[in-house]
Amino acid sequence: MKRHDPTDDSGQTTVLILGMVSILLMFTAVILGATVVNADARQLLSEADGAASAAAHSAQPAPGTPQITEQQIRSAAEQHLADAGAHERHTGLTVVGAGTSPGGETVYLQLRAEAELPGLRWVLPASVEITAESHARIAISR
Repeated sequence: MKRHDPTDDSGQTTVLILGMVSILLMFTAVILGATVVNADARQLLSEADGAASAAAHSAQPAPGTPQITEQQIRSAAEQHLADAGAHERHTGLTVVGAGTSPGGETVYLQLRAEAELPGLRWVLPASVEITAESHARIAISR
């Protein structure tokens, strides 16, 4: 009959290695997810800059100050996003805010999309909501 030796650590190393590997995998998934969200947020900001600029250029100047409505801004932004193929690059891309400054010389636009996260679904959610806001000045040629 074999007696139990209290100093025998066989099997302990395997458990320790498996624990360390799982922690390393979770850490890698979090870093990868943060990188993907950052890259998608930067790309969405670029899309918002282009759409706000397109909306500002579409302003119909009236004598004095340009007049552009929220609906015109949304329409111009959506047209720009469709022409640029932004909906193929971003899941759930929508215009969530649009308007002008009180004086009417600056257009603002806010976009929302979902950043799809790669990696371990049991560590991170499948997607994260990202938003970007941009402003563009309306140019008046006299």
